[in-house]
Amino acid sequence: MLTLARWAALLAILSVPFSTLSSSPGLEGGTNVQAGTTAEEVIARYFQAIGGIDAVKDIDSKRITYWVHMFGRDAYLMERSWSRPNSMQTGPPGATTYTVTEGERSWRVGPEERRELPASVAGSLSKQADIDGPFVDPIEKGITLSYSGVVHYDMTDLHQVSVLFGDGVQWEFFFDSGTGLLRRMTKPSFRMLNDEITRGPDAHYYYYDYRAVGSVLYPHLWIQATDDHTHLFVIEDIQLGG
Repeated sequence: MLTLARWAALLAILSVPFSTLSSSPGLEGGTNVQAGTTAEEVIARYFQAIGGIDAVKDIDSKRITYWVHMFGRDAYLMERSWSRPNSMQTGPPGATTYTVTEGERSWRVGPEERRELPASVAGSLSKQADIDGPFVDPIEKGITLSYSGVVHYDMTDLHQVSVLFGDGVQWEFFFDSGTGLLRRMTKPSFRMLNDEITRGPDAHYYYYDYRAVGSVLYPHLWIQATDDHTHLFVIEDIQLGG
């Protein structure tokens, strides 16, 4: 459970422009490679920390309800659900307008239409639709993992693992060297306005407040930051199906 002091610290982060955060000492990655360390070892330790890879693979469906906090507007509730093999739906709880992903294709669904989204957006959503994530059976998914080194962040050494998808898109993951838990992640972002798709700044995610849901640990608070916005996400509920 987050203490009041911890909440205050996290909200203080939200008030700082991300350009200031990203220029802080110790956020440059890949410069201190530990001899003998492999991506597979870091990922194995991560799965051990959150409850085991078998526990993750036993989950057939997942629904997360969460609050989105943004400066200048009231917090609002969102819901994202997954089911095997690669299905995902995102939207306000009970809404008639939402985004749905099935495999490599995605649609914006409304009361009167079902509009397919451009391939660039669908490609990003299809990666997120993988209920297991990229670290379960990566070779079968055409994913290459590589160990990039150690970075220092928030007074902690983090192991950096690069994830290269078959389409050339690369995500970066940072795991706590002490606990094994995921602390940070960076990936490309896209913006869609009037059906025009543009590549946005990289999105950086920071994960906090891990708690057990069933036999698996999940972060219950995370921050998403880019050069021009910062959002705070707080979990309301997680439901798992086996």
